[in-house]
Amino acid sequence: MHYNTPFCQKGQLAFLIPLLESRCFPAFSMMPSLRSGLLLASLLIPTSLFAQSTPSFTDLKTDHPAFAAVEYLKAQGILSGYSDGTFRPNQAVTRAEAVKIIVAPLVSAVELAGYTTTPFNDIPAGTWYLPFTQAALKLKAIDGPPAKPGFKGANNVTLAEFLKIMETANGINPATAYSEITSPLSVDVANSSDWYYAPMRYAITSSMVIVNADGTLLPGKTLNRGDVATLMYRYMMYKEGRRTQALLSEVEGEIVNVLQLLETKDILQADLASTRALLAARGALASRPDEPIVKGAMKTAEGFRSLVSAFIAGSTNQYQQAVDLAGAAWNLANKAREFSPNLDSLASQMQVIAKSMADEARKNLQ
Repeated sequence: MHYNTPFCQKGQLAFLIPLLESRCFPAFSMMPSLRSGLLLASLLIPTSLFAQSTPSFTDLKTDHPAFAAVEYLKAQGILSGYSDGTFRPNQAVTRAEAVKIIVAPLVSAVELAGYTTTPFNDIPAGTWYLPFTQAALKLKAIDGPPAKPGFKGANNVTLAEFLKIMETANGINPATAYSEITSPLSVDVANSSDWYYAPMRYAITSSMVIVNADGTLLPGKTLNRGDVATLMYRYMMYKEGRRTQALLSEVEGEIVNVLQLLETKDILQADLASTRALLAARGALASRPDEPIVKGAMKTAEGFRSLVSAFIAGSTNQYQQAVDLAGAAWNLANKAREFSPNLDSLASQMQVIAKSMADEARKNLQ
């Protein structure tokens, strides 16, 4: 859940630390107005490989959110428009179209030509998308008979379906990637046993999706052509190490959210935000494992996750656990500072918060 706030500026984590009060921390307060240049200004990585001022399609102007993605994918021969010169970004995408878009860049024309039969009971011989579904089956990107006797190619594809197919087709097993993280991701992606949880989790770590203003990720959302282009473009940029800056931006945005949500005692949403911050940091670290600022961001995200957990522990009268978690956050702040001196101010803030939480918890232990 992202808020417009005068304390958060691009390239910095600059916020006002509010008073945090709860039943378990009645006198809890923290130092105000500590500024820290966090992440983006320290890691200048190009986020786009394609710059074009003249639109290729009559219905896709330069200010359209999917413009850069569509132009890049067109240049790569992955997406095309229609004979009337349009792209139709708002047109829904079917499952058949989605599989073709994902699979076509991954297999050769010769391989596709070899697929002439299918086990699916709803794809007649000669259907245009039959070869693509067979290639997807070989890549284990879709499930086939007997578990799924029909492909349902005419159905509109959902966000979670598209992510699962794309991730798996590209050699990612979302069930095992970051599998140690099973906490709820949003109000509508909360149960790690749901089939769409793992694809959504990996999509956060690869910067393909971000939470909406209402705290949702919308795994069941029907995708249009603009959505599909954006998702593919972001994933391709991530594979090339060009989404690290976007991930760091998510880390700092979610940290701001954590503090604001704790201020309003919305512990559930703070917990969700801290999990997403941790995932975004993990994704950045996987992409740029040797960057000091990225290592520091990882420790920062872990530290704020510990702070939220400490807050939750204190709220449920688990005071010793709150002390221990606050202590862990303190130590993580030191680690962040060691990796990157640019994080010194933020590390100091984390330690001010951690000390306040630990002190209040200790009072309740007496």
